[in-house]
Amino acid sequence: MNTNNQDLLARINGALKALTTSDLGGSILAREKQQQFVRVVSEATTMLDNARRIDMRSHTHDIDKIGFASRILRSAQEDTEPSGEGSKPTPSTNTLESVETMAIAGITDSTLEDNIEQEGFEDTLLDLIADRIGIDLEELFINGDKTSGDEFLALTDGWLKKAANEVTNTDFDATEVESMFDTMLQAVPKKYLRNRSEWTYYVHWDIEDAYRNVLRKRGTGLGDQAQTQQISLAYKGISVQDNSNMPAGTALLVPNSNLVYGIYRDIRIEPDRQAKKRRTDFVTTLRVDCHYEDENAAVVARGYTGA
Repeated sequence: MNTNNQDLLARINGALKALTTSDLGGSILAREKQQQFVRVVSEATTMLDNARRIDMRSHTHDIDKIGFASRILRSAQEDTEPSGEGSKPTPSTNTLESVETMAIAGITDSTLEDNIEQEGFEDTLLDLIADRIGIDLEELFINGDKTSGDEFLALTDGWLKKAANEVTNTDFDATEVESMFDTMLQAVPKKYLRNRSEWTYYVHWDIEDAYRNVLRKRGTGLGDQAQTQQISLAYKGISVQDNSNMPAGTALLVPNSNLVYGIYRDIRIEPDRQAKKRRTDFVTTLRVDCHYEDENAAVVARGYTGA
């Protein structure tokens, strides 16, 4: 092993020591670096960035909610006790049950040599790994299905699977994007639609593009902007955002605050040197899960085909 390679390995080890703390022979990402890692993961993707992240202190976390299902006010008469029992709130719980995921990021020596001379190499290392992990986590949280034949997607049920409301192209015109949007909106229990600005249509790219074409055909200033500029779109006051992990022909209507995911705090990152291949594999493991605050405030549409 030549001097340059010794120096390379020393720098890798030095960066890892700056990133991690030793625990029973493992390398747990240091607390301040965990926060940076999760921040980079969130910023890498649209839905993760908008969702509420819970830093789980154990492998499970309960999302508790409580509310009244019906009227609680009644008529009152002086000196007369109301008949019947008082109204009782209805509690319910959604539970995050973390599943373990692993990422093996192979970084060649040439890539490391190009970066280690820069200050803050440990930050560069985290960015390289977290960027791809963010995309993969969002794919799991959207498309996860325990019955899937894909081993990764079968780890947990994702937001599409857990949504309580679903419409298909038997409910709307599969060739008309606004027909799908309207049907989804009608499927939302109206008590949740107090503030439409909190809601988003997350759609496959083809659906967002089709909606731009609809606006263009109207010959308005907004239509011109939708065709020539990267403006944000909305339908009836609700944001429309494309997402690369959303399946073709599929959309999710949900308030952003309703999307929840958890990451267990012990994020491990360890190097596996592949000297003959002139690369180092960085093995990252973390435990994650996703759910809703209230799955009733979410609608999935499937089967849009376009014109």
